[in-house]
This record gives sequence, structure tokens and C-alpha cells, in this order.
Amino acid sequence: MNSLQLKKGDVIFLQVIANAKESELTYKDGIYKIRLKSKALKGQANNELKDYFKKLGYNIEIIKGQKNKHKIIKIN
Repeated sequence: MNSLQLKKGDVIFLQVIANAKESELTYKDGIYKIRLKSKALKGQANNELKDYFKKLGYNIEIIKGQKNKHKIIKIN
């Protein structure tokens, strides 16, 4: 997803799908979904989530959902 336009302080809701074939972020019907290659084990998927957004130029903080597929993240 190349057209992601977020600014510092934005809060978004994500659904995370771990153990996917490739990593990608999609937006459909008001919901962000991110597919991650990492397994949801020992924080691996959360680390990949942070790295994915860092590659897009965003530093994020997981506000809610550290151990859940539904997450609320804040752009820092």
C-alpha cells in the first residue's frame, strides 16, 4: 500500500494476520489489515509490524492488542 498518509499522533485500528506468505498492508471498508510473514509467537509478529511501518517511514507504538490480532497503534 503506497498511498498511506499518516501523521504524528494518528491512531489507527489494525487486524493482523500472522504467518502469511508475504507481508502487505491493505485498507478496505474502513479496516486496515496487515499480513505478516512472522508467526504470532514471542512478539515476532509485533516486531515485524514495527519494522514494516518503519520501512514506510513511520515510527509506531502498539497502544492496545500486544497479544491480540486486533491492535490499536499510534504514529509517533
